[in-house]
Amino acid sequence: MSSLPSETLRAALEAWPGGVDIVPASALDRHAFASARAVAIALDAPLDRAFLLKLYPAAVVEAAERSAADGFLVLPAHDPYADLASLGAISRIAERLRAPGGCPWDREQTHASLRPHLLEEAYEALDALDRGDLATLKDELGDLLFQIAIHAQLASEAGAFDLADVSRAIGEKLVRRHPHVFAGTSLDGTDLLVQWEQIKRQEKQEKQTTVAPASILDGVPLSLLALFAAERLQERAARVKLVPPRVQLPLDVDDEEFLGELLFDLVAEARDRGFDADTALREANARFTAHVGRVEARAREAGRELESYGDADMRALWEATRDEVQAA
Repeated sequence: MSSLPSETLRAALEAWPGGVDIVPASALDRHAFASARAVAIALDAPLDRAFLLKLYPAAVVEAAERSAADGFLVLPAHDPYADLASLGAISRIAERLRAPGGCPWDREQTHASLRPHLLEEAYEALDALDRGDLATLKDELGDLLFQIAIHAQLASEAGAFDLADVSRAIGEKLVRRHPHVFAGTSLDGTDLLVQWEQIKRQEKQEKQTTVAPASILDGVPLSLLALFAAERLQERAARVKLVPPRVQLPLDVDDEEFLGELLFDLVAEARDRGFDADTALREANARFTAHVGRVEARAREAGRELESYGDADMRALWEATRDEVQAA
């Protein structure tokens, strides 16, 4: 390469008298240059186009490629945060915070160290939602979004995925799970929740890497609060009409306030008897999960899907598998 600037570089310097960063294509990485300055990429190796598209709009990259000459591709100064109303900008902010010279606190974080912040931001969003405070909810959802962005950035640094992959995955999932909206299929005679569970089961079977069969309860995190987990487990089971018999309450509970007082009193009763209510409920959740697993196993032995059972047959199946445990 000549020690004198090429015509391409001369033109770039005239256009950006504040300076042009020169970066070899062979050394291109996210810390090689700041897109806020004009950049001339020396084409000494194949260009990593996908990398540039993470930093610049596609139209900017395509225009630079068309005008590349003298062994240089020149990219104009670009404010990566100009469009803050985009996932791409949030991703670039998280990347910058984690980069050398970024924020010391963000740079030392790990998935594990960020875990309590993810939980805290989720609860703060829920608090704003419960209060009906939409202005605060907007801010709290933003905080929660940043937690997602920085976890995605950590994963990107590990070569696993980035925020664009996260967005693409949820987009594909939502389209796939709503064929009645996006694929033109009809819901006539089809239970929406049953369809949802069937699609989820098919997805899990396609992804299955172990011999363990998919369960309708898959995806309910073990770390959920016990009461929330109990609600989710029962909700999942109810989607396939699996509603186990319950202890009959002495009074009709048709008031939310009274139900809250009843739950509160149950906790007090547990304390008086020396029990931990949260632990007791977690153990009940575990027993329920195991029982559902036995019901699913019996249905598989019969070559049937759970949603094919009527109410009476489902009750009989539930009782039969409960009797198996008691007999053992």
